[in-house]
Amino acid sequence: ILSRKRTKRIILTDLDGSLLDHDTYSFGPAKSLLVMLEKIGIPVIPVTSKTFSEVVKLKNELNNNHPFITENGSAIYIPKSYFKTTKLNWKIRNDHFLIQNGYNRDYLIDSIQNHANEFLAEFKTFNAMQKIEGIQSIAKLAGLSEEDAWNANNREFSEVVVWLSTDKRKQMFADCLTKNGLLVQQGGRFLNITGLHTKGEAVKKLISIYCDQPGIDKCDSLAIGDSNNDISMLEGADTALVIKPRKRKPIKVSRKTKVHISQEFGPKGWVSGVTEWLQNFS
Repeated sequence: ILSRKRTKRIILTDLDGSLLDHDTYSFGPAKSLLVMLEKIGIPVIPVTSKTFSEVVKLKNELNNNHPFITENGSAIYIPKSYFKTTKLNWKIRNDHFLIQNGYNRDYLIDSIQNHANEFLAEFKTFNAMQKIEGIQSIAKLAGLSEEDAWNANNREFSEVVVWLSTDKRKQMFADCLTKNGLLVQQGGRFLNITGLHTKGEAVKKLISIYCDQPGIDKCDSLAIGDSNNDISMLEGADTALVIKPRKRKPIKVSRKTKVHISQEFGPKGWVSGVTEWLQNFS
């Protein structure tokens, strides 16, 4: 929505545990608000550890044709006809512009094998699970249909690790990979391995693209998340909404202003937090 100051309002949201219920993956409570946001021209941008395949399927259900950020900031996808101003160096993939920030998955798989030898009995990767146990093993573990499990494992720039050992050893595993140029982030259920980039960096890039469009003077962004891998974007947006998790304490961010913690869980907390943000427009 553009005010006289030509400000573009943008919502950047984590999915699992935030817009989507942590257990059922439903966005039911947010349906009517999502329709209203679309009508008034405020884009809802998924920023997620999910894959391109997963997000495209969800975006069809949401009737959402906006850009999105996949695999913890590894890639920004922009529908080809979305922006008036585009860059010549953007790649084209799957009918979208692709801005790649991270390593390819094959490189990450090799790096995990090469650098984390001493931990091999303490974790499984999604890649190995599919090869050895079949896609049904991922489906069962994540509570997904086989089709959804295939989409979840259709990764381009990240690898998912199921940790089987202690928290202490998990920290040692993360430290080992970090020393070798990889980033280990705890999502809602699994560890996500990427290059050294974050959701926050990808969000900054995408916001700057919005701000560079004709007729836009500035952007006003709301970031929404519930897990540690969301902290970077919560710190970087104009306003942060921390969604209260069901089974643990809310994540801590260092910012002191324009940060709100939802009173409710998942999509209900999402709705109340976004509604409050909408009411505070000047």
